[in-house]
Amino acid sequence: MEDNAKCFIKIKKGYYEEITYKELNKRRNEDDTYKNKKFIPIQKMLIEVSKEEYQDFYKEIERRKYIKKKSKDFIFISIDEIDEDMEIREKNLLADEKTNVDFEAERKIEIEQLKNALLQLDDEEYKIIKALFYDEKSLRDYAQIIGVSYGTVLYRKNQIIKKLKKILKF
Repeated sequence: MEDNAKCFIKIKKGYYEEITYKELNKRRNEDDTYKNKKFIPIQKMLIEVSKEEYQDFYKEIERRKYIKKKSKDFIFISIDEIDEDMEIREKNLLADEKTNVDFEAERKIEIEQLKNALLQLDDEEYKIIKALFYDEKSLRDYAQIIGVSYGTVLYRKNQIIKKLKKILKF
């Protein structure tokens, strides 16, 4: 980590002090309470988190590494692929004249493009999108879960959406 990288140290619930990585190391050398603090990297910054959040963060990273490693040994078939195969078989049995085939084809292409765009997000960005859009958590609830302000989560969400729009070329 660069010496001038931002680090956020929890002062009290919901409030953080911004210091540099160099200052953090200095505090760690001078004050034993800083040696036990846990930090996770988010967009080239460090943020102090609880022991449980720290463990969850690195457990997820290890899980992803394990899945990636195991995926080389096996051929995985996603539920989406199985569903698509079933849909194709069903459509071959009975043609639904009410279905707009062009619309459905465009929709499937857009969904596939969105999936590919989501894969280009880093872990922290993906967690935010998953929590807000898939798990349907409110901005306020998610901010409280990760211990940052509502405005911070709103800003991050907007930045991620801009990034996705750029990837998708909207």
